[in-house]
Amino acid sequence: MEYISSDKQLMDTKAIQSRKYHILIADKDKASIDNTIKAFKSENFKFTEVVKTKDLPAVIKKEKPDLLILEVDLNESDGIEICWDIRADIALAKLPIVFLSNRSDDFTQITAFEAGADEFISKAARSRLFLNRIKALLRRSYEKEELLKESKTFGNLEIDEEQMIILKKGDPLKISKKEFQLVLLLTSRPGKVFKRAFILLKVWGDDIIVGDRNIDTHIKKLRKKLGKQHIETVRGIGYKFIP
Repeated sequence: MEYISSDKQLMDTKAIQSRKYHILIADKDKASIDNTIKAFKSENFKFTEVVKTKDLPAVIKKEKPDLLILEVDLNESDGIEICWDIRADIALAKLPIVFLSNRSDDFTQITAFEAGADEFISKAARSRLFLNRIKALLRRSYEKEELLKESKTFGNLEIDEEQMIILKKGDPLKISKKEFQLVLLLTSRPGKVFKRAFILLKVWGDDIIVGDRNIDTHIKKLRKKLGKQHIETVRGIGYKFIP
């Protein structure tokens, strides 16, 4: 297995990305990969280049790209078969996949989409069209996700879902994973009363037996850390978060 990892920091103040996206390009032709990267011009992306693709799913898991650009015809494997393998792997199932190929007949495109491709672009397409399709796919795939993960502020508390931290007056709190999940649930609808059974299901799952005392213990710890005024007990029902 051979691949080349290159961090090409091409900055553009007009770039639409709010983050630096990592794109993995798999092609049998190194010159073709170089031409693909050139199409991004001054955009702010990181690239990983793969020229030997026999163990591509393993490379993807290691590199953790935001998007895969894949050729149909590869030296050691078939791009469409690789697409099927990626979609069958739960860890990679949501990875956006774009075919960029010299083969663009209807049968090939249909087969690629049936395998799980998100886009299919001919290498004969203009670079501007190619770039805009890539940008559109990244927006569809990640912008909504990032909006949902924006930090939330309640008084002197700041909850950052992306970093999985809670700040109080700017200082990070020492908090367990279950406590963080419980805070996320309660703050998802401030003022709403969450029933104990619902909390158990969402935070601990229905396959784990957890008693009411376990919830009470976590709530008690959270009140000490967040401030007792933020979590209110509704007798016989459950709990709610007070901003």
